[in-house]
Amino acid sequence: MKKILAFAVIMILIGTTASAQVAGNRIQRHRINQGVRSGELTRPEAFELRKNQVRLNNMQRMARRDGVVTPHERKKIHKMKVHNRRETFRYKHNRRHRVI
Repeated sequence: MKKILAFAVIMILIGTTASAQVAGNRIQRHRINQGVRSGELTRPEAFELRKNQVRLNNMQRMARRDGVVTPHERKKIHKMKVHNRRETFRYKHNRRHRVI
């Protein structure tokens, strides 16, 4: 009984972590699209942000490929996420607007 309970708890934790990563990527994609719609992001800025998001997704995929995400890989992914968030904020607030 204890083994089943422990297994269930582990599976819930794994599912929660994976869904949080997907939600974070979805939120970032939403921020970029919202910036384009509102005119806060120019086309080149949006292209650069989307390109960085693709790079982040590829890095996450490569880290999970062998089944284990090492602490070094996790730190690298986190740094890239922070960088992308900051860059999105900077681009959205740099007083350059796309003419709609």
